[in-house]
Amino acid sequence: MSHFSLSARLTLFFSFIVLLVTTTLSAVVFYQFGEKINQQIERNLTGIADHKAAEISNALLFERTNLLSWRASSVMLDVVVDDLDKRITTELLSLKQYYQLQGDLYVFNAAGVLIASTQQNILKTPLPAAWQTQQDYSLIFKHEVPFIKGSVIAHVTALKPPQLKTQGYLVMTHPWDDISRLLAPNESSFALHKAHEGNQGSADLFTANGIKTIEINDKFSQHPSWVFDDVSYLGSISKPVSVGDFSFQIAAFMPEKLAHQPLLELTKNLLLAAALVGIPMLALVGLLSRLLVTPIKKLTATIRTIEDSNDLSIKVPVSGHDEVADLGDAFNRMTTRLGEIFYKYSVVETELENLNLSLERQVVDRTAQLQDTLLKLQSAQAKLVQSEKMASLGQLVAGIAHEINNPIGAIYANMPPLEEYVDEIKSTVEFAQSCLDETGAQKLEAHLAQIDYTFVTEDLDKLLGSQKQAAERIRNIVLALRNFSRLDQGEIKTVRLEEGLDSTLQMLHHHYKDRINVEKDYALNAIVECYAGELNQVFMNILANAIQAIPGKGSIFITTAQVNDQALVTIADTGTGMTDEVRKKIFDPFFTTKEVGEGTGLGLSISYGIIEKHQGTLTVESEPGRGTRFIIAIPLRLIKDV
Repeated sequence: MSHFSLSARLTLFFSFIVLLVTTTLSAVVFYQFGEKINQQIERNLTGIADHKAAEISNALLFERTNLLSWRASSVMLDVVVDDLDKRITTELLSLKQYYQLQGDLYVFNAAGVLIASTQQNILKTPLPAAWQTQQDYSLIFKHEVPFIKGSVIAHVTALKPPQLKTQGYLVMTHPWDDISRLLAPNESSFALHKAHEGNQGSADLFTANGIKTIEINDKFSQHPSWVFDDVSYLGSISKPVSVGDFSFQIAAFMPEKLAHQPLLELTKNLLLAAALVGIPMLALVGLLSRLLVTPIKKLTATIRTIEDSNDLSIKVPVSGHDEVADLGDAFNRMTTRLGEIFYKYSVVETELENLNLSLERQVVDRTAQLQDTLLKLQSAQAKLVQSEKMASLGQLVAGIAHEINNPIGAIYANMPPLEEYVDEIKSTVEFAQSCLDETGAQKLEAHLAQIDYTFVTEDLDKLLGSQKQAAERIRNIVLALRNFSRLDQGEIKTVRLEEGLDSTLQMLHHHYKDRINVEKDYALNAIVECYAGELNQVFMNILANAIQAIPGKGSIFITTAQVNDQALVTIADTGTGMTDEVRKKIFDPFFTTKEVGEGTGLGLSISYGIIEKHQGTLTVESEPGRGTRFIIAIPLRLIKDV
């Protein structure tokens, strides 16, 4: 190196510095942005997989929700009647057309024979083995049945009226071709993995060249790349998504070449930038080294000072008016400009960070709003379904009460004349005894003794009394049914709340007789303006819960009273009670402490809404082991909205 001139040595030295700095900056920039790009690729793939899994899950959950709702309809519960096949078929066709179902609906009776379907010419087909399930609801994954072309996914639910055995099955199918369409590859390819079979298993991969089978295990995220059809892919898998007892995951794959396209663009840009910066700098160093050796040393010293201190406010000492002085001025201006740029960069960076935080907060707020809206929509839908069920129940109960009332009215009306006729027959026999001579009287006495006349007359009185009591009992039950159903529940009525409580107790009598003692203290006895049918629904929900909360024998206490201008109804039980945590949640929609299938978690939520509709309050007091007390307070006169 000593054989070269100072200018050459300076040129080589600064050339090396320029190349080193350029290379180092390029490497740092490439590494930092490369890591961010790789992380973004992974997040994008995971987001694509989660989105596709949610898309399929939403479709299946929508069908499941509708299926469980449809099975509770009056038409489906009439499967026990064999002459309603055409009506059920019409209902199924209407549901398929209204909801634009991709598949078909099938109804099988308890014997496993198809009695109604949206698919033609397959009636009396036996229930396929794949659809035979003992569960209340099951989702059968991809399978085939003899009377359906192609593979399907099936939702199966049992048709089971309250307190009855399973009367049949309602089945909804979803064509597998529709799932295949959702998983059809575009820029990404997808694979569906049945997660409930364990972390390891096979999955169907949908590619442009068809469907392939791949193996997926619990080390999926550690797999560097996947090769399909001689093409390398990057992959990511979604979180497990469940529909009923079926769980699955979606794996998303993107060609590695396409995924790394941003890295290639970054490399090209860095090389171009390095060339645009490095080449002029090398030429400038060579020229300056040859012309200005001494001033360059000063400049080099200043540069090193700036480099060590990172202080761009340091200036190069300038003297004279030649090119070296201009160079010094230029360098000083450059450092000043760089300082301004770095300052602006820091300001912009701070603004970007603040903007990013603001956007994140907005996203979180909007997500919370959407979740709250979704919960409200679900609650409204569930309440609407429950209201329709109660309306249907009211119509059914009113119809039954009307049909029973006519014959029992005739029976009850015939009892007084029948008693009079029996008394007249007795009087006639006594009169005949007094009119006959001794011989005739002896013959009559012998005949009466032969038929045990005395026992017959005494037993006849007992039978008439028993019949009268039974008829009175049936009349009370019919009256309770009619009071409870109240088909005019959408209108404001003036009623006595005690009548609704008694009607509800009459409806529930078979659930608590010989087990629970009901004590009443009716002190209100006043006319109340209310939606009578809806209040009866509140009484039914609270009393039914009280009966269920008493495991053995116990008591229920019902009191009514007037406090100022409000009617107060208190229903207390000696049941198991509840904890503070449960008590705080009992009015939340879909919250229930019952087993799956035994309760919807809507009864008390709907009751709370009904009391609010009456401009009243519904409160609860409870302790574990000491029972529960519900307090209903509503105004005697509803305040009309202006």
